[in-house]
Amino acid sequence: MSDLLLSVRGPEVRTYQECQFRDVDASASGRWLEGRAVPYDTWDNVGWYLEQHTLGEFTRSITEHPNMPLLLFHNRKSWPIGVVHEYRDNSEGLDCVWRLDGSDEAQRAAQLARDQMLTGLSIGFVPIRSDWTFADDWDPDEGPEHMDRVVRLESRLLEVSLTPTPAFAGAQVQLVRSRGSDRKISRPRPRAQEVEAWLKGRAR
Repeated sequence: MSDLLLSVRGPEVRTYQECQFRDVDASASGRWLEGRAVPYDTWDNVGWYLEQHTLGEFTRSITEHPNMPLLLFHNRKSWPIGVVHEYRDNSEGLDCVWRLDGSDEAQRAAQLARDQMLTGLSIGFVPIRSDWTFADDWDPDEGPEHMDRVVRLESRLLEVSLTPTPAFAGAQVQLVRSRGSDRKISRPRPRAQEVEAWLKGRAR
């Protein structure tokens, strides 16, 4: 997808489980955060279909763009509060270690994370290759067994954000390290190609 089209339609956004934190003492200066950005092989109800992320989906993305930013609330018009220091891509999910900025905003976010007030991890991404399965009796109101499903095979990871809105079991922040010291989820609409594929399946 071109940068122009992406800027018009915007990226996909998915928010995952309420975060859990604990402190670890360290000797060097700085603050670090560890957590699972994306759980794999787990179905997420996106509102009108079910979605699953898979191992290898983000391999190219994290290889070509290793310095992925950590944002607050997907605010791409503000400074990042941190950057990825290490990726741990495994069968359960994409785990990351972020090095946080020394700004007041980043340190405030870390404190809220430690106090379990900023409790969500969320990704911004662009789907590239997907495998759709269409339900014969599609009706989201009848439950997950009557919904279309999509497995994401390759996606471009744009950023990871801290957010206060939990949504999906599987993503957890395990560590906030000091070195030297009824819920409603807003869901984005899919890209034009995703809509077209879904409509073709419905017309069968």
